[in-house]
Amino acid sequence: MFNLDMFFSGDEYPPNVRETKATVALSPSRLPGLDFALNPYQGCSHRCTYCYAPYITRQPVDEWGCIISAKMNLPVLLDRELPRNRGMIGLGTVTDPYQPAERVVNLTRRCLEVLVKHRAKVSILTKSPLVTRDIDLISKLNDSEVGITITAMDSNRATIFEPYSTPPSERLDAMKILSNEGVSVYALIGPIIPTITDFRLDEFLDSIRDTGASIVMVDRLNLRPGMDIRLLKRMKEMDPSSLSILEKYIKDREFYNDIINRIRNLCENRDLEYRDAF
Repeated sequence: MFNLDMFFSGDEYPPNVRETKATVALSPSRLPGLDFALNPYQGCSHRCTYCYAPYITRQPVDEWGCIISAKMNLPVLLDRELPRNRGMIGLGTVTDPYQPAERVVNLTRRCLEVLVKHRAKVSILTKSPLVTRDIDLISKLNDSEVGITITAMDSNRATIFEPYSTPPSERLDAMKILSNEGVSVYALIGPIIPTITDFRLDEFLDSIRDTGASIVMVDRLNLRPGMDIRLLKRMKEMDPSSLSILEKYIKDREFYNDIINRIRNLCENRDLEYRDAF
């Protein structure tokens, strides 16, 4: 069961958080629809087994979630850079801007205050319902959006590979809260994982539709070196009965094509716009 107390108590910094300084705030992004990337933290306490971020940032996989670096000077740098950098800014492209440390550090919120000041366009991506804390700021960002990543409908299935993330039900609740406040919200279903994402798929899409979201983005499982071994090991530890299924389909391209087609059809039947993520 996810418990924020495992990371910190009261108003003290979590013991694994370190204050650092960045040299730049905005980095050019090659992701579709994004011009810049903004990541207040390096490292992520969610420690998802399928995380690709260490490969992108060239960090040791085993260390990615152990130490969280908070770039405390980022709001100041952002204030300087925004006047000459206009375009869509992806907030949280390689690490979750609302991971548990944010509840105390408030670094993402300080960045949002600067983004509101400059009337920037922002696309936020997170797994955390903590994003609802900042509705007062997010609602002031015109042409902006919030994406909530959900890998599975069932909490027990999601926990297998997302041991320290919030349950899917809480993420869906956050989507509904944001939508009710007029914030543009989408669901990112990803990565697709055999026996995880395809579990109760119809109900999964019904739940997303009921939040008021209008868009569903889908991301394939992007296996990096050694990732399949870690996924299989985790499945063996958590649900041995599903191990053979994961072994069979984890590298099966047709499996992923089939799931994507199913999701696309389910979206069409529910008036949800389907998009490929990356």
